[in-house]
Amino acid sequence: MKLMTLLDEFEQYIENSRRIPMTNKLIVDGDQLLDYIDQIREALPDEVAEAQRIARDRERMLIEAKREAEQMVEDTRLQMSKMVDNHEVSRHAQDVAEKVVSDAQQVAKEIRQGANEYADEVLKSVESVLDQVLETIEKTASSVHRDREELKRTMVNS
Repeated sequence: MKLMTLLDEFEQYIENSRRIPMTNKLIVDGDQLLDYIDQIREALPDEVAEAQRIARDRERMLIEAKREAEQMVEDTRLQMSKMVDNHEVSRHAQDVAEKVVSDAQQVAKEIRQGANEYADEVLKSVESVLDQVLETIEKTASSVHRDREELKRTMVNS
């Protein structure tokens, strides 16, 4: 920042210069003014180069920041897309799971109903067999009773 220092010194020189009475004009040493101008010209390339370097750095940082921002936006879009896809997959999986549970409940209901019908048929068959057995037992009991009665009569008569 040599240029700024030179400009400050030049300004100070002008402010401290003598004035012509009754006018706003200054009395300055021309050689001194030319010396300041030469020093400023010498400092300008350094200052301009520094300003250009700063401008390039700024431009590079802006480009880099823009690239990073674009990458962040793209990453966010990708992540959002994955989240949406995951949500869709989750929702689809949930739908499939609900269908599987519903189907399983329906199958279980049908199996229960079939098992109840089968048990009813088995019990009906057992009841029928028991009725036949009971009828046979009653017939046999009746026959045994008659045979005993006849035996008693025979015993009494003999």
